[in-house]
Amino acid sequence: MAYATSYAWSLAAGDGTKTVYVRYIDAAGNTSGAFNDTIILDTTAPSGTIVINGGAVYTAGTSVTVTLSATDALSGVAQLRLSNDGASWTGWVAYSTGGPWTLDVGDGTKTVYVQFRDTAGNASGSFTDTIILDTTAPTGTVSINGGAAFTASTSVTLTLSASDALSGVAQMQFSNNGSTWSGWVPYATSYPWTLTAGDAPKTVYVQFRDALNNTSGDITDTIVLDTTAPVGGVSI
Repeated sequence: MAYATSYAWSLAAGDGTKTVYVRYIDAAGNTSGAFNDTIILDTTAPSGTIVINGGAVYTAGTSVTVTLSATDALSGVAQLRLSNDGASWTGWVAYSTGGPWTLDVGDGTKTVYVQFRDTAGNASGSFTDTIILDTTAPTGTVSINGGAAFTASTSVTLTLSASDALSGVAQMQFSNNGSTWSGWVPYATSYPWTLTAGDAPKTVYVQFRDALNNTSGDITDTIVLDTTAPVGGVSI
């Protein structure tokens, strides 16, 4: 073929180092030795993983940390991009092993997607991890002595009920005044409690906390403490 300074050529199939050879022939028919150059053919995208918050099941906030890992046997991992829905992506940025990421708002299961691209421009499919976003505190009720109106003793029994749709009710704490609280204890449906002394209506306060420390507001019930016997007389 005629000499030219550029020529289209097809390499042999299969990733790896490819060598192309050329020889030149002059007008008198003298043929040169072979000249060659090599290039690495890389048609395989990187593979990788993503982990949210170290593999945690739940998070109480949209700010999380993603840990990334990717490998590429030939040209090397060069870039990555992230998404919360697998459709809208960040721009391609230099490959790193992770950093901060913001989930979409709204409680529930969240999926983070990552794609990797190598130096040759091969882009991977999506790798994912999921985490459950739970920003909602438990709800619940408290009943003193089964809902009785009166008690003759400061020692009472609290009947408790609480629910949390995601991470679950984990703990509860109590107070007789809404400001000084007991320590947090594991959630249970019954708990012994001591009212403050002195005959009068008594209010017991309870707060519930889920596994992510989302804490409810004050939930209350009231009972009248009456420790004084009647007085009276009789006349015949």
